[in-house]
Parts: sequence; structure tokens; C-alpha cells
Amino acid sequence: MRLVYLRVIIGVLFIVWAILHIIYGLSIIHFLALIGLFFIVDAILSVVAAVLVLLNIMVMFIPVLVYSWINYILLTGSRIFPAPVLGYRIPVIDPLVIIVAIIDIALIFLVTALWILTRRH
Repeated sequence: MRLVYLRVIIGVLFIVWAILHIIYGLSIIHFLALIGLFFIVDAILSVVAAVLVLLNIMVMFIPVLVYSWINYILLTGSRIFPAPVLGYRIPVIDPLVIIVAIIDIALIFLVTALWILTRRH
């Protein structure tokens, strides 16, 4: 039963992450169409991840964890190295970036914990 609470927390974090990315994607889609579309598609994937975790589809926990790592690496890596598609480093580190980074790190830890705990049962 305790894993239900962990799954709900993870699901809520994925949904919040998706909402932030939809808002940002829609705000930039008019002048950076490809990047805005990427954010919206990634937000949809985040909702899918939330559903997979909430429905307790354990075989998908590792792909969800990999997805979380990819998001974190894209976020942090694009601040240090040239971003994929753009070809240049994104120098912006605003409050939204910090919030998303915190959510990414939390998701990595929580999904890892969920996977480990489900392996014991």
C-alpha cells in the first residue's frame, strides 16, 4: 500500500512537469516552432510516463527512468554544451529551469526507489 503513495507522488510530478513544458512550449512555438513542438511532445510523453507509473505497469519503470534521465541531461547539458537542433548553448537559467531541474532530479530518485522497492515484492 505504501507504494501507492510513491506512485501518486511520481505521477503528480510528471503531470506538473508536463504542464510547465506545455506552457513554455506554447509560449515559444510562434518564433521557435521546432523547439516549441519538442516541448509539447515531451510534455505528452511525461503524461504517458505518469499514466504508466500510476497504473503500476512495472515493466515500464526502467524506460520511465531512462526518460527521466534523458530529460535531465537535455536540460543541464544544453546549458553547458550546444543544444541538439539549435546548435548553440542555451545561456538562460531562470526560475522555470531551476524548478524543472529540481523536478527532474526528484523524479530520477523517486522512480529509482519505486523500481527497487517493486523488485523486492
